[in-house]
Amino acid sequence: MSQSTVARVFRRPSLVSESTRERVADAAEDLGYVPSAIAGGMRKQRSELVGVVVPSTGEYWQGVISEFARQVSESSRQLLVTTFQDEQGAESAIRSISRYRLDGVVLASSSINLKQILQLSQTNTPVVVFNQPAASGLVATVSVDNQTGSALIAEHLLQRSVKSVVFVGGKSDASTDQLRYRGAAETFGARGVSCQYVEAGAFSYDAGFKIGSHAGIGEPLPDAFMVAADEIAFGVLDGLRKRGIQVPQDVFVTGFDGVPQSFWEGYDLTTLVQPIKLLVSNALHLLGNSRSQDAVVTEGELRLGNSTAGGRHG
Repeated sequence: MSQSTVARVFRRPSLVSESTRERVADAAEDLGYVPSAIAGGMRKQRSELVGVVVPSTGEYWQGVISEFARQVSESSRQLLVTTFQDEQGAESAIRSISRYRLDGVVLASSSINLKQILQLSQTNTPVVVFNQPAASGLVATVSVDNQTGSALIAEHLLQRSVKSVVFVGGKSDASTDQLRYRGAAETFGARGVSCQYVEAGAFSYDAGFKIGSHAGIGEPLPDAFMVAADEIAFGVLDGLRKRGIQVPQDVFVTGFDGVPQSFWEGYDLTTLVQPIKLLVSNALHLLGNSRSQDAVVTEGELRLGNSTAGGRHG
């Protein structure tokens, strides 16, 4: 039978009779034939490949990658993931992924700087930046409402009658860190509560553990540690426990992100849950508009855990 008939069987089977579909399927099975996605993409002037540049570590980013993989697969496309460990690695990852013919690229990390974002966007590849508000206005961005989410956590702590707070950030030059601290500092400041910023140096468990294991040494223990990310908060919690400081009896701890581990009984963390499914959906939608410079901001949801329950502040 003709090439066009065979092509319709694989691309639009409803236009072909059942007997023809069966004959083509039998022949394909005998020959071990699989349609070429590359050839199909050339016909449609699309590769059906979506690229994501993302850090190689961090529970939050692992969840983001999984959700991208699920949604891209549901749209009958493929996901090309390139990972990195540090800022130098981010530049290399962007160079690597730019060699591919992609329908679009999502850049997902505050370690990717604005110069790198602009360079990639100038290659005519649609670019969306994920959870880096600083890129807003340069390219399309999607993010959780970092400032409002942090303010919600601060309001909750004020309801717990805290009088002193230490905000533990990841990296002070990250726009997410800056917005989360601003939401906290403005909310506490309006009520006359001090909110000191301390930089952990990384969005990691180890960085948080160092903060927690030194808390209260040479200075008073605050009423609460408000932490910029769940993974740092887990480290803070375990560091405090190592020193015999009980949470929430002696001090409150909050996080930000809502990764699955924050629900575990061993942490049971009060945190701001990011709507990952919606954020990923918004990112993929924006990739469909190559000229878009929209900034889509989505609200998170406050989740109350045992880390701010009861205690001496109640």
